This record gives sequence, structure tokens and C-alpha cells, in this order.
Amino acid sequence: MATLGVVVFSLDKMKHLAQCLESVAWADHVMLLHAGCSDPAIGQEFPALTVRRLSSWRGVEKHSRDLDTDWVLWLWGDERLDSTLTGELRALKIQPHIGSTRAYKISVRSYILNRWVEGSVWGPSPAVRLSCAKDIPCAWWEKKSDAEKISRGYIEDRGAAELSAAVEYVQALSDFWAAQLMQLAQPPGALKTILASAGVKIKMLFHNRNFGRGLSGIALSALASYCVLLSGAKMWEARHVKTPGAPE
Repeated sequence: MATLGVVVFSLDKMKHLAQCLESVAWADHVMLLHAGCSDPAIGQEFPALTVRRLSSWRGVEKHSRDLDTDWVLWLWGDERLDSTLTGELRALKIQPHIGSTRAYKISVRSYILNRWVEGSVWGPSPAVRLSCAKDIPCAWWEKKSDAEKISRGYIEDRGAAELSAAVEYVQALSDFWAAQLMQLAQPPGALKTILASAGVKIKMLFHNRNFGRGLSGIALSALASYCVLLSGAKMWEARHVKTPGAPE
């Protein structure tokens, strides 16, 4: 039987962290990486839960190495698994071996402006969220053409349920992506970042059919597109813009 671990990122103002942890309480190991000043609002005790403080987004890879599981699922604290997806992941665990598949795409939907919309601040749905061993799921600058799709169920994201919170959510995710970009030997340039941002918006509006969801779909697509552009800009700023008072 394969083992499955979960990495959950949490921030101080996330309101659905307890529900997120409850939805993955059956996993073999859950690691909560908390990037905040106050204690995370966990609620009840979870036997398989380990809590780590994140002083910097660059520490994600170091902490994730401590997850000794065959599969790793990546979530934000305002996300949770629906019951159908839970059943699909439990079935994956009882497969006799991992085989050639290294990653799986999972459908994601967000609750925004009082309705469910396909995709999330991460980008279009489905998204690579389940990876073999400790591979961090690919983001907008990478491709995973060999990733299979889990056929049923959703990751449900309520991080955009309030637009003010959704903007903070975008800031946090762009910080995470910028930190990952800084570790690449050849990070994407300005043109690739701009094209990727536009591509995310087009995919969410038309491939995920969010154009037909009215203002909700357009708003979520805009947030996801902006997140890509912002992460690239933050990386560029960190590499090229001198802070006041810094030596020439």
C-alpha cells in the first residue's frame, strides 16, 4: 500500500484551516507550514499532524523533505477536499505500486462572489497538486505533460470567498512562487512572464468556461493572471532593484 502525505500552507487570517485539516485527517502524515505571527487556528487535535513555522518561503523544500511518504498533496489552508476526491485518493493509496506516473492533476474550484467557479488563484483547473515523493508541483513556468488527471472530485477553495482576503491570498502565493523562481538556474524573463500571465487568463476564461460565469469567473481569472505577473515581477525586483542605502 502506498502512503500519502499532505503539505498545507497557512496564514494568520485564513478562516477555513480547521475544515482543511479535517478533510485530510485520514492521510498518513499532514505537515502544516504556517507563515504567520499568531498560532494557526487548528481546532481539534489531529494525530498525524506536524506543525512547522515558516520564516521564509525558501524553507518549503527543506521542511517537505521530512515527509516520508510515497505521494505528497499540496494545499492552502482555505482549501479542502470534497468527499468524492477523498475516495479517489484513498483508492490511489491501495494501488500495489506507484508505476510510471509521477504527478496527478486535480480539479479545483473556488467560491467567489457567491458562486463556484472552475479554477483558483493558482490558475486553471485541473492543476498539478499531487506529486510523487517530494517533488514540488509545477507552477506556471513549468510543464507536466505526463501528469494524469484524477477523474472525479474537487479541491474546494474558499480563499476568494471575500475579495479583500483574495487579494492577500494573491500576495502570499506570489511570494511563494517568487521564492521558487529565485532558486532556478534560469528563471523566466519578462516576456515569458507576460505571456504566461495572459495565457492563464485566456485558459481560465475559455478552457474553464469562466467567461460564462459572469463577474465571478472574470474576477477569478483576473486574480490568477495577476498572481503570475506579480510573482515574476517580485523575482525580478529581488534580483535587479537595489534597496535604498544598499552599496553600489
